[in-house]
Amino acid sequence: MKLEDKQTRYFIDMTQDDFQISIEADIMDLLSKCYEYESNLILLSENNLSSAFFDLKTGLAGAAMQKFSNYQVKVSVSLQNENNYSPRFQELMHEMNRSNSLRFFLDRESAERWLMLS
Repeated sequence: MKLEDKQTRYFIDMTQDDFQISIEADIMDLLSKCYEYESNLILLSENNLSSAFFDLKTGLAGAAMQKFSNYQVKVSVSLQNENNYSPRFQELMHEMNRSNSLRFFLDRESAERWLMLS
């Protein structure tokens, strides 16, 4: 993990870490990083999300979206290819992309840009 400084705004870059959201407690761990580093902006990659996150039956993606919204944290996720996921998850991604708390992007630059415009 590292703290990225872009135009005096900071985001927490978790893309190179082994950190993975596998259970709800991991979401809370991520939120604690926000308070530790005094930033409400987080960049993740699909490697930071476990298979449970992409399985809608677990409720993990919904829990993440709710917690990020409740704690006013903005999270962008850089994906390699959205077609790698189930049609139901793709629908959820498109729905989340209308929110101000969790959005998915197909490249890192777009993910960073959204965080910096937040």
